[in-house]
Amino acid sequence: MNKIDTLNKYTFDKALTVEIVDLKEIHDETIPAWWKNVFSQEDNNSRIECLIKHWEEILGTEMRNTIMYFKEFLKNIELMKLGNKYFILYSIKSLKSDEILFYTGGNPLEKNFSDKTELKCDWDRVPERLKLFYEELHDGFYYFPSRGMGIDSIDNVTYLDEDEWGIIEELDEPIEINLKSSYGFFSNGAGSYVVIDIADCKNDKAILWSAKTAPDYDLNFWDVVDEWTVIGFD
Repeated sequence: MNKIDTLNKYTFDKALTVEIVDLKEIHDETIPAWWKNVFSQEDNNSRIECLIKHWEEILGTEMRNTIMYFKEFLKNIELMKLGNKYFILYSIKSLKSDEILFYTGGNPLEKNFSDKTELKCDWDRVPERLKLFYEELHDGFYYFPSRGMGIDSIDNVTYLDEDEWGIIEELDEPIEINLKSSYGFFSNGAGSYVVIDIADCKNDKAILWSAKTAPDYDLNFWDVVDEWTVIGFD
């Protein structure tokens, strides 16, 4: 099965099909200037180098292990279109299996707050580096087939107060976060989230939240996200 056929199995909408597009097909205002710079490079290696440089400028410390993995195992990047949205498609080689994994980085100019009223109102309180990721780098970066094991796109961020969490009734102690101000920005695709309570997020403080197990408090958001992202590659 070729790459396009593989990707089309995971569009979650039969009316949508994946297209790999050329930079010349995209209007100037549709994608960020740095995307244009990346895909204006002459060859794939130069494009990858330019892309990694931008990751380093935004999250060079926070996502250092992910970036190191890119330097060795990111084999190709392409402009991808799904419906009316543009993405960067990352083809990443798994160290353990040699399989090529398809990750997508969303267009930061296309953030969708339409169904995220609470997050839109709280956006100014989101930690600066995470906000910079969404505003300058990508609207989410995740494994395309599952939309998991990565930082969620805005329209997939989990607002904890919208769901019923049976685990709370099973805990011996009261939870140490406010569900009304808590958002899961990273999902492993299996019911666990890296959560930020924006009312208590100094120094990128985060919580590992699960529907099945007790919360793990006082973590650093980027330490967990960086580690879990690399785990996803393997």
